Amino acid sequence: MTGDPKRVARFGIDFHKTPFAFREFAFDSLVFPACSNCNERFGKLEEVIKPIFVRLLAYLPLSSEELILLLDWLDKVRVGLWLGYLYLDKNPLGIDPMFHIESRIGLFDRMVSILRMEDAGIGLTFTGPEFKGYHLSPTCFGLGVNGLGLVNASGIDLCSQRLGFPFMQPLRIREDHKLEASYEAGSERIMNPVERRAALPRSSALYQPIFQSFNRLEGGEKFVASDWVRERSADVRIGYGKLFQQKPDSVQIYPDEKSSDWIPLGTWKKWEVMTRLPEYAYNRIRGDYERGISLASSKEDRKHMRKQGQMTKRLDQAMLRKANDAVGRVEGVGASVRRRDRRRSSAP
Repeated sequence: MTGDPKRVARFGIDFHKTPFAFREFAFDSLVFPACSNCNERFGKLEEVIKPIFVRLLAYLPLSSEELILLLDWLDKVRVGLWLGYLYLDKNPLGIDPMFHIESRIGLFDRMVSILRMEDAGIGLTFTGPEFKGYHLSPTCFGLGVNGLGLVNASGIDLCSQRLGFPFMQPLRIREDHKLEASYEAGSERIMNPVERRAALPRSSALYQPIFQSFNRLEGGEKFVASDWVRERSADVRIGYGKLFQQKPDSVQIYPDEKSSDWIPLGTWKKWEVMTRLPEYAYNRIRGDYERGISLASSKEDRKHMRKQGQMTKRLDQAMLRKANDAVGRVEGVGASVRRRDRRRSSAP
């Protein structure tokens, strides 16, 4: 659907080479080890998602159930790309993954911003996993499929609190790298905007609060037993809240039935996508990691995290500059062609 699987594409920068160079190989070579059980199980998710993607690409109405399945799939892709890039980059930071795909689908709050690209043509791109900071904090990535852009993010405290749901308040990262959090009752009041950070312009932003961990907590039922939570939940049993859509001046529950509300009203130009989305993903990834440093339980852990953060920051900023330079050269050629064509069309 997005072109020849054997076409050569770029997959971040290979910092093992001198000088640094983009890593390039055929798309169908982007494969990683997987056990047969997981491969089969997630293959079924792919089968369910394909008809939903056909409707997405045609900008047809979608139900909240279909969009929640899309968020499940984006969880799978975001974590899968994290594990894949650790493998591809030969894990330079020596990270020992504490989780895999299955344990992260629908575990934390999540969101997706949907963009419409006006001059993209066909193709498949993603941004976020190529950053070395993504190795440390795989919380946000962007996916371009033909003229459709999806920017997905997830986090323990992304939206539940501001959407009035029970939420977890991060307390500290223990020495075994596990997070401790307190469980808090929801305010049962929706705040606008859902996130205080600047939203992507001309996009449609959907949020889903997740309270799955409360269902596993002893006594957790008291947090989710209210009529307010039940009425705003897609599935109380598994801890899925309904979808909430950020509007320009309000936050509304996305309709259960098929709706066109998800379709963004504005469009993005290709050069905007190529320059602004990598920076947006990088800033989210970077911000999430830096907030985590203050939660580290020991001075030594905080020092180690700062050291890793500084190293990845230098590499990622160098990659952003290299990518922006490449986009600038392409845009410079395109602009000169457009100026030449205008001169020709206006000649007597």
